[in-house]
Amino acid sequence: MVKSLLVFCLCSVSLAIAHPHVFVDATVKVLFDQNGFSAVKNHWVYDELYSTAMMSSGDKNGDGIISDEENQWFCDAIMDPLRKANYYNFVLMETSFLKVQELKNFKATFKGNRLILDFDAKFSASVKEDYTMLVVAVADPSNYIQITADMEKADVDGPDSIDIEFFNDALSGLTLFRAFRSDVEGLYLRFKKK
Repeated sequence: MVKSLLVFCLCSVSLAIAHPHVFVDATVKVLFDQNGFSAVKNHWVYDELYSTAMMSSGDKNGDGIISDEENQWFCDAIMDPLRKANYYNFVLMETSFLKVQELKNFKATFKGNRLILDFDAKFSASVKEDYTMLVVAVADPSNYIQITADMEKADVDGPDSIDIEFFNDALSGLTLFRAFRSDVEGLYLRFKKK
């Protein structure tokens, strides 16, 4: 009993002192093609402190503009470590998370002292005659990076041949998202053939 209480207290203390070190404002657009759900288009704007630190390392010629060569450095330095975490793009379909198939259209820019990343996380979920349900969340469950994804501004783009409905809401009650902060919102979607 005492040992269990001690473990509980230590875990509670470690969770209480966990705090983010990097801050990102994110917007997302969920993309569909003729086959169904195909990607989450991400737009991440980093805080000034992280942006300055990354630019000091990645902007090799110091001109404040990210060249194509420097763009690859940013992709490798920032996105490669996130690969195992699905690039913080979590898509729940029924009772399991979909795996990102590849990262596409990565572009790093620097505007107003903020590093901005645009990229597509490619997925695949075929459209069917009946509705398929998805929940999309963009977040870091470890809370090292606090990603504030404003799902009120989220958008969806797809062909006229697919009926798509979506709304944003809290993730509370969805057991597979228990590791997420309570204020993280998801984008709830359902889609089917018209």
